[in-house]
Amino acid sequence: MGLKDFLLPFINFMLFLPTTLLCLAPAHNHLRERWSHAVIRLSILITCTAVAFSFFALYISRAWNFLYLPAFTIIFCGYHFAMNVHISQSFSIFLLVCAFTTFISNFSIVFDAFLHPDGNLADFSFTASIFEIALVLLFCSLAAYPAAKFGGYLIDHLQQHDVWWSAGIVSTLFFIFNQVMVVRKYSTLHTNMVGAAYIAVMSIMFILLIFLCIVFYFMVSAIIKKAELDDRNHILEMQEKQYESLQQYLNEDAKVRHDFRQTIYTLKELSSAKDYNTLDDYLSRYIDIVPQKNTQSFCQDNALNALLNHYYQRALKDNIKTDIEVSLPGKLHMDSISLCSIVGNILENAIIACSELPESKRFIHLVISKEQGQEIYIAVSNSFNGKTRQKNGRYLSTHKGRKRHRPYLRYSHLRTARRLSILYP
Repeated sequence: MGLKDFLLPFINFMLFLPTTLLCLAPAHNHLRERWSHAVIRLSILITCTAVAFSFFALYISRAWNFLYLPAFTIIFCGYHFAMNVHISQSFSIFLLVCAFTTFISNFSIVFDAFLHPDGNLADFSFTASIFEIALVLLFCSLAAYPAAKFGGYLIDHLQQHDVWWSAGIVSTLFFIFNQVMVVRKYSTLHTNMVGAAYIAVMSIMFILLIFLCIVFYFMVSAIIKKAELDDRNHILEMQEKQYESLQQYLNEDAKVRHDFRQTIYTLKELSSAKDYNTLDDYLSRYIDIVPQKNTQSFCQDNALNALLNHYYQRALKDNIKTDIEVSLPGKLHMDSISLCSIVGNILENAIIACSELPESKRFIHLVISKEQGQEIYIAVSNSFNGKTRQKNGRYLSTHKGRKRHRPYLRYSHLRTARRLSILYP
């Protein structure tokens, strides 16, 4: 037993460090703490795990490959709890990166077999370990930017957990494939064309995994963009209805103003004749034909104002007492489509919840304002039937629907009312 016997497993376990840091790149917007703090904590965790397992391999068993599974589990748990994402997302990303690094491990075995044709995996050389470290660092460096940009886009926008679990299954299959393809006796690679065939198969599978990642990104991004386009079209439809309502109001108002001179003459004649009963009846009928403005001005953002008018009219039609307070700057520092999607989902859920109650108990109170610099504060209170669903301390929707956005949510419940607060940076 010597330093080499300790360093060899230690180096291999420390490969989890660049791998885990690469896994953080897609979730950089969802870290529970600052990036530097997360890196330090994970580095300490991985280093301690590598030291502990290396000592175990040194003093208890030289066959330390079986320790990868517990090391994988420990490090994954540390990685998952460093972020505020669903486990399906963290699992899929972590396993995908590990699948890529297992390809590198197998290529490193080929390199070691080239150096030591009569060797075996149990005598994996220190030189091959350095070669593996270099390949892993090169891969992580090249993959960091696309992982942060494209993977981050998927983490931010794709909230369907079934899709993430499915992606994780694909990564698991590649991971298992690499474990099955591990060469334990190097002489096998030097038999006929086995070595060349092995390199070709591994290269093709590596490229195939990259290709599947690209296809997955473009398919999901197309679905996300279609959903965003549907939201945009929905808002445009509401703006069109608001425009038609205003145009109708202006046309009716123009007609009333055109006939107003004759109305004044009629009122003057009835007043001169002191026919007050007819005058009162005439005024009552005149008030009935005066056009009423159906739209209101809640804010300066046209898209948000159209959406608020749409749901305000829906709420009034369902006899829901509705109070909307909006205090926003003229220019928003966020996409108005995203804001409209959030507010629309909130009001949709509130109207559905209120519709299950008697009309006398229905109410909605919505507040949208700017808080602490660029943050937008959204708070809604509405009556509901008192039934809630919770999972892991978080409130869930009681009706089927998908969640497209994940702002910071704070719920508080009373016996007959529900309050939701959102801080959206």
